[in-house]
Amino acid sequence: MEKKIVILLHPGLPYRKTIRYGNERARDMGAKLLLLSVVPDVSDSVSVAVYEFGPYEKISERIEHDISGFLERAVQFCLDNGITADTRVEKGEIEEVIKKVVRDRNVRLVVVPTPTKEVHHAAFIEAIRDFAHNMLDHELKCPVVSVLAT
Repeated sequence: MEKKIVILLHPGLPYRKTIRYGNERARDMGAKLLLLSVVPDVSDSVSVAVYEFGPYEKISERIEHDISGFLERAVQFCLDNGITADTRVEKGEIEEVIKKVVRDRNVRLVVVPTPTKEVHHAAFIEAIRDFAHNMLDHELKCPVVSVLAT
């Protein structure tokens, strides 16, 4: 079995210190690094509200483009710093994606960047609160840590 350290990435959140921290832990554990981006799954009720700003398909494409572009910048950061990492993109809510990832017995650690502005990253702050509150949740097979990267 191949051990993995998962780094959660999201546009606008700092990633350099998060990747460096994850890479150090991966070296310590003899694990591979996996960069994970989450594309939000927009429900029907939200898609009606989104349509006021433009066609749903265009908004959805723009979100996916922003997320994949951010992931590419993180990969380039890894390449520039001699860090080897795999990548993966998942659709869904952040909390649910993290819960799905930590059920994998090969995942030894999930590293989440700490958002510094609640206005811009409410979903990440809520996910961190959820995991801090439910630390003893038996579904979790590995630790989820947050790296303050200002």
